[in-house]
Amino acid sequence: MQKSKELFRDLLILLFGLAGIVWFFYSFSVMHPLTIEELTHPKDRIVEKADSVFQSWQFKPVEFHPQVNFDVSGSVIDSLQKKWGVTEFKRQVVDSEFLNNLPLIRWEVSEFNTENEETEIEANVGLTPDGRVVSFSVNTELIASQRPFNRYAVRHVFQDQVENYSRGLEDSLITGLTDYQHFTSGSQSSNEQEGRIIDRLRELRGEDEARYYSMDNIWNLTEFYLNRTVWRNYDLVQDSVRIMDEGGVRFARTFFNVQDSLSDIRVDITMDVMPAGSIKSLDFTISPALSAGDNTFTDILESVSLFLILTFAIWLLFVFYLRIKARAIDTKPAMIIAVVAGFIVPGFWVLQFIYDLGFIFGSTGTDQILNGLMAIAVLGAISAVGFFVMTAVSDSITRQYWPEKLKTWDLVRRGLFVNKPVGRGIINAISLGGFLAGSVGLFLILIPGSYISADTGLISDNYFLPSIANLMVTAMMVLVIVVPIFLIIGNQVKGVVKREWVIPVLSAFLFGLIDFLPFSIEPDLIDRAMRVVFGLILGYFYIRYDILTIVFGFFIFLNLLSTSKGWVIAGSPDANAFYLFVLVVLTLSGLGVYFIIKGTDRKELPEYVPTYIVEQAKEQRLKQELSIARVVQQTFLPSKIHHLPGIDIAGVCIPAQETGGDYYDMISLGEQRTAIAIGDVSGKGIRAAFYMTFTKGVLHSLSALILSPVELLNQLNRLFKENATRGTFISMIYGILEADKRKFTFARAGHNPMLVVKNNGDTEWLKPDGVGIGVTNGDNFLKCTQEASLKLKEGDVVILYTDGITEMLNSGNHFYGEDRLERLVKGVRKASSEKILEIIVDDVNEFKGMARQHDDMTLVIIKADASVNQ
Repeated sequence: MQKSKELFRDLLILLFGLAGIVWFFYSFSVMHPLTIEELTHPKDRIVEKADSVFQSWQFKPVEFHPQVNFDVSGSVIDSLQKKWGVTEFKRQVVDSEFLNNLPLIRWEVSEFNTENEETEIEANVGLTPDGRVVSFSVNTELIASQRPFNRYAVRHVFQDQVENYSRGLEDSLITGLTDYQHFTSGSQSSNEQEGRIIDRLRELRGEDEARYYSMDNIWNLTEFYLNRTVWRNYDLVQDSVRIMDEGGVRFARTFFNVQDSLSDIRVDITMDVMPAGSIKSLDFTISPALSAGDNTFTDILESVSLFLILTFAIWLLFVFYLRIKARAIDTKPAMIIAVVAGFIVPGFWVLQFIYDLGFIFGSTGTDQILNGLMAIAVLGAISAVGFFVMTAVSDSITRQYWPEKLKTWDLVRRGLFVNKPVGRGIINAISLGGFLAGSVGLFLILIPGSYISADTGLISDNYFLPSIANLMVTAMMVLVIVVPIFLIIGNQVKGVVKREWVIPVLSAFLFGLIDFLPFSIEPDLIDRAMRVVFGLILGYFYIRYDILTIVFGFFIFLNLLSTSKGWVIAGSPDANAFYLFVLVVLTLSGLGVYFIIKGTDRKELPEYVPTYIVEQAKEQRLKQELSIARVVQQTFLPSKIHHLPGIDIAGVCIPAQETGGDYYDMISLGEQRTAIAIGDVSGKGIRAAFYMTFTKGVLHSLSALILSPVELLNQLNRLFKENATRGTFISMIYGILEADKRKFTFARAGHNPMLVVKNNGDTEWLKPDGVGIGVTNGDNFLKCTQEASLKLKEGDVVILYTDGITEMLNSGNHFYGEDRLERLVKGVRKASSEKILEIIVDDVNEFKGMARQHDDMTLVIIKADASVNQ
């Protein structure tokens, strides 16, 4: 029953998603402003048209490298949509002769030649979609190299004004005008030469007036060119003329304008014409009907979003450091995304680099190519590192707070594609993309005053192989948006507040604040409200499904928007990008259906456990085992001291790790006798603890049977040599304390000397000969080990210790030392054994400071005190 409900729900969502996609295509075709024009000529035909204009205006042919861009007067179109609404705007463009001929959409053809490294010859031609001239310009380098003239333009201006006009006179006139056009004034001789040129021109014209070129001549020359452009359809008002000299070229700059009372649009045209009849430039400015308005609020929100992004980046690095330190990072998925990003990000930058620099036409220098590729490689490496950090943190946080959201992703990255969860994730992603696209259409149709901004270009104007580049860019956009918002911020906040609903709310806030779409709806408030809805929808789907659905769904949605100009504009160069995207969606759909039908069910699939979680589990088990071992080892130490009459004894063992190799013991041998031992097994940790346990067992077994300390240590040495690994040894002091005689008989097996502090303050270091347990065999051990006796008097203090006390290092790498221990005990000898022990431990720890304890610390204090234990 539950599965049937889930299947019904998924089918219902799929139907709504498909309906959203259909609604998106319908609403966009109705509401998109760029449907007003059809691009009847492909780019190569536009280049041919630009070349023909260049040559028909009497410039010499040049081996140009062309670059074609699609240009839109977005602010003008947006102002008209704001003034009239989308439907009325489109109607007026068709019905109004002024708007119908206005080049709101046009091609900009830039052609350049860089054969000479010092100069670049450049020409620019603007054309309407049907090939009419909109603008034109050539740079001074081209003019200087060609000394252009236009015979037909000169004839148009002077034929009806000069008597007996002939081809020979025309040639002479053009020669004089060209000389004047490129003549540079300066010295007195050059001024005289200029005067002769002007006189010659006056003579050719047959006039005596000072001006060889009247204002009427200049206006007639501009009329010659305007009649060959789209501006011929307008009643242009002649404004003014300015005679100019720039870059060694003389020309007249003329100004025109025209105002449309219906749309309140004003067009200002500037044309530069040269004396020899050629045109230097034709430019225009279209002033929109309505101003853009105050963008202060939008600017504030953009500043806030930039601040949040910077804060998030700093926080992300901090979290990455902490989780790396805690070894809570799974590098495998992070490395996969880092490698993919390391190829994709440089990939679309390379495509942009090729397009911008004209690499495919061989017009870029080798140094420029190498520098560009080096910069791309560096940026690619930086992006790979950034994606590694982002993915590693997102994986760690999600596995901590909501690991179910990575189930399908784990299957995909392990190569387990053919399964039902992946298939359902793909189909649900298509539904999500449709939901988001449909919501765009609803905003456009239902909210009055909303319209699509026209201030965006084509994908093909930015990239070589734009179809591939678009998929790369949208894939990176998806990862940059989805991973931080949902896997990092969303899961982190959800883990803190323990509420799932916080994720849609949070994503709605962030989507409304940060602009990420490849298009925008105006006004800005509606655009932000629409992005808030996107955040809510994505948040809901994230709660219901997992991250794979969000990634694929958002990818489909962004591509629907970014490729929209491929089908909204008839004849668009972006059509191939749209077709490739459709092919990708159809392929994903087919794979999704196939995976659902033929794939394995989730319960039959293996679970993925990150390596760091396995390692953490092992470490946790080891810590628990070590903790148990520590407790067990502590039970091996004396739980209570056998009090002897007139003798005050205290002892302590502080391991450097969970377990240690230091050992002390007090074994009762009757009312008046106690065996006392202190030892240090070579090494630290569990192995040393095992040998310490072995030693304790031997001592307790033999202490009641062997009363001679030397003989007991000899037997311990024999057993230890037979069972311990080569190179392991124990240093030890073992002795028998007789309370009635106040006598301590002991042997020292290579251990630290024993400190005796007399009641009067005198000190003595006792170190009879002895060799460590396990160092040599029985005969040599007995030869090298000496038994000694110490007679205690009232108030005498005996200190037995391991080298963890005297060899304690502080942060300055200085040892605590025997001298410091001796001075300290002399000063506190009057205190009880327990108090002396406490004072010594505190002093050692104070000396150590922030330094780490490297060795176990063990102390046994024996004091002759007639007032105790009576």
